Amino acid sequence: MKPFLKILPKLLFLVAAVVLILFITKKNPPSENETGKKNLILIQYNDSPLSELSEAGIRKGLTDLGWTEGKEYGLRVQNAQGDIATLNMMVDGAWNDRPDLIFVTSTPTLQATLKKIKDIPVVFSVVADPVVAGAGNSFTDHLPNITGISTLGDYQGMSRWLKRIMPQVKTIGTLYSPGEANSVKNMNDLKMYAEQEGIRLLTVPVNSSAEVIDASRALMTQHPDAICQIIDNLTSSAFAAIAKISKEYRIPLFGFVSDQAEKGAILVVSRNYEQAGLDAVQLARKIWEGTPTAEIPFEFVSRTDIYINPSAAAFYGITLPDTLLNHPDVIKVP
Repeated sequence: MKPFLKILPKLLFLVAAVVLILFITKKNPPSENETGKKNLILIQYNDSPLSELSEAGIRKGLTDLGWTEGKEYGLRVQNAQGDIATLNMMVDGAWNDRPDLIFVTSTPTLQATLKKIKDIPVVFSVVADPVVAGAGNSFTDHLPNITGISTLGDYQGMSRWLKRIMPQVKTIGTLYSPGEANSVKNMNDLKMYAEQEGIRLLTVPVNSSAEVIDASRALMTQHPDAICQIIDNLTSSAFAAIAKISKEYRIPLFGFVSDQAEKGAILVVSRNYEQAGLDAVQLARKIWEGTPTAEIPFEFVSRTDIYINPSAAAFYGITLPDTLLNHPDVIKVP
């Protein structure tokens, strides 16, 4: 009897533990992971054509896998509306939620994620240069939980097209955002490739959407031969305002995001941001199939499109070459 009394407290503790486990299991339904459904989060920095197109690509990519939202996966989309404090709170919340994978768009979102999330796979898109953003030393040597798609603009291609369309071009202008690493990178790349074509780049910094109109006017008063607006979160969202000022001063306008041709750009050399989302899902698929994220290199987006707006060209007195007008892969905007 005495030996039994000695082990009685242990037995009672064991029974209590089992009852507690059963209670918790009953109170809390199985997580999405336990049901086999992928729990996914997409975090965006702000509303822009770039992030919207990438989200559409991600959704299409998941559908192309044969998945149905609500059945094989759940996707929660969060947007910080350009507020860094909100962005950091969203990243903290994502870490606490422990999803299977986090998609992010834009360099500020990637940078916020790098600082806070170390043990959940992260796949980025709409990021010009992930190495500059701090995601790794190279496209193959990167942080172990990060991979993604670079959408660095085709500044070399644009500089060559500018020289063909406007043979006498000597100067071009652009706005850039000093607070965005990707914006500075894009500005420097445009400067480098433009100089290779004998073109000088004029720049004006802009720090908020409220400054875009005044900054655009300041840029126009430098009398560039053309405006060639680089890609960044701020100016991509405010492109319509830039186009309005460019039209007012009758300075030809060129861009790097597909919808900018409809907004008045003569020529747009655009990375396909929907394709970037599709490509991001293919990297995610490799993770889900068992490839360690650390072994998946960063990639460049797999498609670039060229758009022309003949009406805009006519307004600015620009004659587009037949090689461009008749090119089978060029998309004409009416």
